Amino acid sequence: MQHNRAGRKLRRNTSHRLAMFSNQLDSLFNHERIQTTLSKAKELRPLAEKLITRAKKDDVAARRHVSRWIPDRTTIKRVFETIAPRFVDRPGGYTRILRLGARKGDAAEVAILEFVDFKFELKERGPKKESMSDRARRASGGRVETVRKDKPEGTEADEAAPRPRKASGVKADRTKPAARPAPKKGPSRTGPSKRGA
Repeated sequence: MQHNRAGRKLRRNTSHRLAMFSNQLDSLFNHERIQTTLSKAKELRPLAEKLITRAKKDDVAARRHVSRWIPDRTTIKRVFETIAPRFVDRPGGYTRILRLGARKGDAAEVAILEFVDFKFELKERGPKKESMSDRARRASGGRVETVRKDKPEGTEADEAAPRPRKASGVKADRTKPAARPAPKKGPSRTGPSKRGA
């Protein structure tokens, strides 16, 4: 039974785990949305919400408390000036977890941790990159044909015969099977055991 053992270790020692949470909090407050595994998102969510609750009361003690978790000063400024004022009227529940399903490589369950008021906006895509075939069509005036050489007459007999292979160091004769080396004579590994002897 697991009693009085709250929190996931996530297969990391304490310093590694806290550093990872610090980096993830920094990313969350900068981008307002991060993608991570479900277990990490569930551990990170209460930390982020407690920091926002502390940041709503903008004083020196709150700034010191937030700076313990977030190392970057510009991110701390962003938390106090833009993120916390958005949630002044909200008593809690500033973030949400969206499950994405299993990851392709290791089948870990992936989730998105984002702020409740996050609005997803598609970025404008630049001009589409031209492929090599489109470039060739444009250069040739819109028509690209593959050039095939016509075979001279009387080469049907040559087609039936196998083509000689190009020599790359050692010539291999494909008509005869390769000879196997003779087995070594001597004591076998699967012989009688030495216990009885």
